[in-house]
Amino acid sequence: MLNLDARTLLIVEAFVLFLVGGLMLLAALQGRRDRTLLWMAGALLLGGTGFVISVARGMPAWRDAVVVLSNMLLITGHACVWAGLRAYVGKPVRRWLLLAGAAAWFVLCQWPGFMHADAVRILVFSLLSIAYLAAGVRELWPERRADAGSVFPLVAVLSVHSLFYLYRVVAIIRVPDSSWLLWPDFAVTMLEGILFSISLSFSALILVRARAERGYRHAALHDALTRLSNRRALFEQGADVLARSRREGRDVALLMCDLDWFKRVNDEHGHEAGDQVLTLFSDVLRSRIRAGDLCARIGGEEFVILAPGLGPLGAQGLANRIRHALAGIVHPAAGRLSVSIGIACSSVDGQDLDRLLAHADRALYEAKAAGRDCVRQSGGAAAAGRPVARERASPTSAEA
Repeated sequence: MLNLDARTLLIVEAFVLFLVGGLMLLAALQGRRDRTLLWMAGALLLGGTGFVISVARGMPAWRDAVVVLSNMLLITGHACVWAGLRAYVGKPVRRWLLLAGAAAWFVLCQWPGFMHADAVRILVFSLLSIAYLAAGVRELWPERRADAGSVFPLVAVLSVHSLFYLYRVVAIIRVPDSSWLLWPDFAVTMLEGILFSISLSFSALILVRARAERGYRHAALHDALTRLSNRRALFEQGADVLARSRREGRDVALLMCDLDWFKRVNDEHGHEAGDQVLTLFSDVLRSRIRAGDLCARIGGEEFVILAPGLGPLGAQGLANRIRHALAGIVHPAAGRLSVSIGIACSSVDGQDLDRLLAHADRALYEAKAAGRDCVRQSGGAAAAGRPVARERASPTSAEA
């Protein structure tokens, strides 16, 4: 390794950085422009440019300019890695921090003593790089709770690269008179840089792809308007809820909610008003259900709550809390809002989700037939509730 030509190593590393940086840029531009991948591509391309400029280091007339410019680009490349991870977590990139490292390098290069001290320059460059890499790990670390499998590879890559720079710092302190190109581990440094650029590319792609897949799955299992779970999520997750409750010997309540007179709201006030009513009701549901309850919108104005650990009395209490909370809301166009709720419980109606839905649907029909704005349990049990005022004309059968 010690006999390898430094200029050749620089060219090889620049080629690898341009290659993976270009591929990263293409990946970032496919479909929607991914800011994280754009920043990572910028980091790799800046690094490749810096190494290309470093090839001219052996020319005495260009030495100082090469030292200043190439290292400014490399430091900014590390800053772009940090910026990409801030973009990933949804934080704004502060430009002054992005350029602070390169600016500090430029200022130090105005000092002649700094320009003639190779060991000091390596020390400063390594410390600036470590600072940006550590900042990037700090941004990414909290995301491990969302998907540790995609976060840890990139954290490991950045940590190993930081440790290598830390090793350089220790080596420079121990051997302060080492020159930049004749430093004993220069070839190893170039090889580590190549491995880092490749590893950074793959781990960043894994990270972004995992986030995209989580987004696609969330969209597939959630209603776009109300942000509640949808019918598919109810059937996928509901079976698990019932199986777990059956093993634990707990009851499960299913509440089927139907907004009263919703078709009239759409017909008389438009779909925008209807969407507002649906959003208001979804907010009421979110505020009343517990952390372990599953709440889903399964139709136009139909919502289902699957509540493990609730029996008939508990489910009746939850239903009335929802009904009373909605009764306190007056929509500017639609006026007073109300909901009819049918309840089924696994201890009475069975452990099968389809059976619970069927029994709750029949109970809901009884609530509608009783005048709406009330709660009925499967089997005919009635909960507190008063029929809506008679001045509101009876709807058509399609609204039932």
